Amino acid sequence: MIPGRRSAHLPRGSAAGALGFDPAPDPGLKDALCKVIEPELFFPERGDHRTAALARELCAKCPVIEVCLADALMDEGAANHRRRFGIRGGATPQERYEMYQRTARTAQPVAPPVGAPAPARAKREPVRCGTRRGYQKHRRNGESACDACRHANAAADRRLRTTGSTREAVA
Repeated sequence: MIPGRRSAHLPRGSAAGALGFDPAPDPGLKDALCKVIEPELFFPERGDHRTAALARELCAKCPVIEVCLADALMDEGAANHRRRFGIRGGATPQERYEMYQRTARTAQPVAPPVGAPAPARAKREPVRCGTRRGYQKHRRNGESACDACRHANAAADRRLRTTGSTREAVA
């Protein structure tokens, strides 16, 4: 039994049965200690350092703490610390946010091996007359633009001034 206050609305015993959901749904977390403890303990009120310390102490004894922390970081992604909740993997929302920030800064894109072929670029459709791209191609080639391309360019300029984009609205 865990010492401390307990809410009357949560019965003692198995947390999963009382809540109707599994607090540790990942199969790698099936041995998690939090499955048999009230989830409320892992979501302390702001300023309730005693409950948070107890939750962290339990997490420290958990056999799947690393898996739990990795799962928390993956679930929360780039969410800021105000969008992260509870003690997960023995870490507070602020600590998990800082962990994410450190890994995001150090993660570098992997360069292809030397001599490897460059990735294939997506093929663009050919430029058609009567479009802004058609007008721009005429100008690049030093040609005078056809009427259809001039009208398409003028319409794109009007859209840019009124909506901030040259693209037509998708219906």
